[in-house]
Amino acid sequence: MPDELLVFEQTIEAVFVRALHGRIPPGCKVRLRQVGLDLDQKLRPAYPFDAWMQFLRITAEELYPGEPLETGAFKIGEACIDGFRETMLGRAVLSLLRVLGPRRALMRATQNFRAGNNYTESRLKELSPRQFELWMNEVGSLPSFTAGILHAGLRTAGADNIRIDMTGYDGHACTYCISWSEASVSSGVAGKGDSRAATRSGSISSL
Repeated sequence: MPDELLVFEQTIEAVFVRALHGRIPPGCKVRLRQVGLDLDQKLRPAYPFDAWMQFLRITAEELYPGEPLETGAFKIGEACIDGFRETMLGRAVLSLLRVLGPRRALMRATQNFRAGNNYTESRLKELSPRQFELWMNEVGSLPSFTAGILHAGLRTAGADNIRIDMTGYDGHACTYCISWSEASVSSGVAGKGDSRAATRSGSISSL
């Protein structure tokens, strides 16, 4: 892992410029500016990982004040995929996921996350054709944010009735126990489709 963990501009853009455009209240923007993210200025090429965690925590607190922090972070993770889809890189990556299908999309977890940061490492264990354990080396203080990304990414890849359970979280690494009932895109599974038309069903369990 590199000495300095960095989150790249395209990730910040996907969440704060694309996905949450028009939804961030003035008070939230002030709090974000105080910890290093000025949404009224041009984004930097990269941001420190610890600052990124602060950005997510503040935004979850501001946008979902009546919900547990983990739930808000999960929703922002899902929104990240919607925002990423609006970027040039995101369109290419997510189009590939639709072709690959859920299983092969999970096999590319490291490559997919490395499109937005310089630190992600992962290991995948297949328990059955639709049940996997995905270990990730660094998810910070909000593992449910990464779970939200995984949930939306799998939905894009064609999975339905997705379940994600988080185990073994130690403050940095986390294992995600992932399963789904069926897949609906081509890649060794029948059918084609876009995530916007996919069933938005599924569940997540915390630690």
